[in-house]
Amino acid sequence: MHTMRLRLLRNSPRRFAVCAALLCLAAALNAQTEKWKTYKYPAYGFRASFPTEPKLEQNRKEAKSGFILMNSYCAQISTTYLCAAVIDQGPEATGLTPEILLARAKLGVIFAPKTRKLSELAIDLDGHKGVEIETENDTVHVITRIYLVDRTLYQTMVSLPVQSQCPCTRRFLDSFKLISRARY
Repeated sequence: MHTMRLRLLRNSPRRFAVCAALLCLAAALNAQTEKWKTYKYPAYGFRASFPTEPKLEQNRKEAKSGFILMNSYCAQISTTYLCAAVIDQGPEATGLTPEILLARAKLGVIFAPKTRKLSELAIDLDGHKGVEIETENDTVHVITRIYLVDRTLYQTMVSLPVQSQCPCTRRFLDSFKLISRARY
């Protein structure tokens, strides 16, 4: 009986440490979960969930018929970047089939410098054609989903270091939904 009590006492610090670590992990996961919020962008017709308020980045690309505007909403969780982008093709898309527009968008993802395509999957969002492409280079692993709605391309992207994982990846990608586009 005395030996058993000594064994329990010797193992108590180890058990305590394991329990404390599990409680800290549960608290951290719970804190991460509570921070996520859905942000709506009715002017662009979508909503998505982010762990922090996304920052807007605007880019203009010169095209034959003027400029193409891309709005990206990006946030970061640790070393993982989450972005949702809207690209209105405008007059540039006139006369082009959805297949051609998607193919053009895919080229920008697949042929980034020193990038290897790992997988490609045809997907659908509310009846709109799309594609999910997984790529990586020596340092970054990227999962990109691209959807085409009329002349608008929607792109969601998760970028994280190679050999790492983030439970937020699917949560973010699956949170992207189309909503009624407000006309101003």
